[in-house]
Order: sequence, then C-alpha cells, then structure tokens
Amino acid sequence: MKNVLISIGGDCNSDISNHNLSFEQIIAVDSGIKHIYNLSLEPSILVGDLDSISKEDYRKVMETNINIESYQEDKDHTDFELSLNKIVNPHDKNIFIIGGEGGDIDHMLSVFFIISNKEFYQNITWLYNKQSILFRNNISLQRDTNMNFSLIPLSDLKSLYIKGAKWELDNKNVEMGHSLTLRNQTEGELLQIYCEEGRFAFIY
Repeated sequence: MKNVLISIGGDCNSDISNHNLSFEQIIAVDSGIKHIYNLSLEPSILVGDLDSISKEDYRKVMETNINIESYQEDKDHTDFELSLNKIVNPHDKNIFIIGGEGGDIDHMLSVFFIISNKEFYQNITWLYNKQSILFRNNISLQRDTNMNFSLIPLSDLKSLYIKGAKWELDNKNVEMGHSLTLRNQTEGELLQIYCEEGRFAFIY
C-alpha cells in the first residue's frame, strides 16, 4: 500500500523521518504546512480556511504554485475532516498524521472521533509526540517486553481479547468510556488484541 501524509496545525514533536517512508500524497492542513516545510517536503495540496497559516508559509505556497483548496471559516466540517476527504482511494492507503499536539482539548478529541467514524479508520496512524496512535478493531504487534500501552474504546467493545500483556482479557465486553484498558504492559514479544465488534485507539 502507498503512503499518505497529513500535517495538521498545533505543535509537532514526532519525527516521521525516522520511519523511512515515501509519500504518494502530502496534504497540508492550514498552519500544519509548517511541519511539512520543516521536514523539507513538498505538499501536494493545502486545505483549510487558512486562518492560521503564517504569511511566510503562505508566500512559499504561492511561489511554488501548490494547489489550494480554501474554505470559509463558517463551515460544517473541520479542516482536518476536509483533508481526509481529499485522499485518493483512502481504503488502499496507509495514512499518517502529524501535528495536533499541545492544542485545545476539543480539537484533539475531534481528531479521535472523526477518524473513528471513517470507513478507512484502520488505515490511519497518528504520530503524536513520541507515541503512535493506531485506530483498529484488531491488532498484532511484535514488541519488546514491558512496553507500555493503552487501549481507548471509541465505541462499546464486544468480546475483547488481549493476549501477551500483563493484564489480559478474555471475551470481555468493555463499554465506551471505561478505564479498564488503560495503562497496560506487554509480556513476551507478541501482543494480540481483537474484538468481535467495536473500534478502539491503541496508544504506545
């Protein structure tokens, strides 16, 4: 699968360059374009109401004739959601998000729930500071023992299984908003998590 990068506003302390990825499409979301320039990358498109992009970055955009999809500030969708709609064939892409750190709590939460409502949510990884956030209903990871992780239910989880962890679960129903699956640790090299129904964010 080919890769797509979306850079959103706010701080960005993740270093996607460590992942040695190439991108078919690079989408800058308003002021998130600064993170793309800091990585010495060239955006494919700039999306948003452009209320927070700096004058310097906007000048760079105009000088390089980057495609701009601008919107009114008064709209029914966030700039981030509009950027997801610009991905070409999202079901066939690995989608990486950077930025969005240190901002208002409502913006951060909206990112979680916008992602979880997309049909292609399982293709999305948010690189947040030094952590990775995966959006899944099942996961299998080869990791070192004693790696800390949390699982955040984004809906009610039916028949949740967690194997290869300090606190394992077997066929457990977990309601959205429950703290049961916070702050766990891997034991052994293989971590397996899956549920019959539901969606969760996996943070490690």
